[in-house]
Amino acid sequence: MKTIALAAVAISGAIVSLVHAPSAIAGPESDYCQSLARAGYPGDCATLTSLAKDVCAQYDRGLDLDTIVQRLDVTTKNEGLSNYIMAGAPLYFCPKYAGNS
Repeated sequence: MKTIALAAVAISGAIVSLVHAPSAIAGPESDYCQSLARAGYPGDCATLTSLAKDVCAQYDRGLDLDTIVQRLDVTTKNEGLSNYIMAGAPLYFCPKYAGNS
């Protein structure tokens, strides 16, 4: 009886986690773009995602934070948007750099 109860609890937990985790299914690109839109920066998701992934690529090449921010500001022509991209890129696409921004 105890084993059945434990199995039921485990299955219930799995079901709850699947029901409450639609964003995990949606993927980081969609989640990233939704977070930018909620912050007041809606836009073309493919472009925003490309910019964020480029931030990660620049970190991979060894560029420092200031250089990446300067380049991004030139590209976006919007410091606020650049700040959100810099903050979101490590969270959604390159977590190994989460401490850099």
